[in-house]
Amino acid sequence: MDEVQRPIRHANEFWDYYGATIQTTPESGDLIFFSRHGLFPTHIGIVRDEGSFIHAPGSDGTKVTIEDIVPSTIPILSDEGRILFMTNPIGYKSPTVPHVHPTYRHHQQLAD
Repeated sequence: MDEVQRPIRHANEFWDYYGATIQTTPESGDLIFFSRHGLFPTHIGIVRDEGSFIHAPGSDGTKVTIEDIVPSTIPILSDEGRILFMTNPIGYKSPTVPHVHPTYRHHQQLAD
């Protein structure tokens, strides 16, 4: 029986299972990730240019907005346990697609 694949729906799932981590300057179209309390990714946006990103804040009555990328310290609650991230944004990922014929060295390629 074929396994049913459910779609990725949450920021932490995109962080874990989608795209390639960016170690250099992000480009337009890359994903930008944020964390509310430093435990796991809780919000995603799309990099617009070197200094801004597009996202839907998710608050009541808000719409999709463009905001500046401004590094900030994550507020840590003392009873949160193990903290993984200290500053926002926590990282970037580039969209990728699986190779048609993967090898042991290459299993993803950049999306067009």
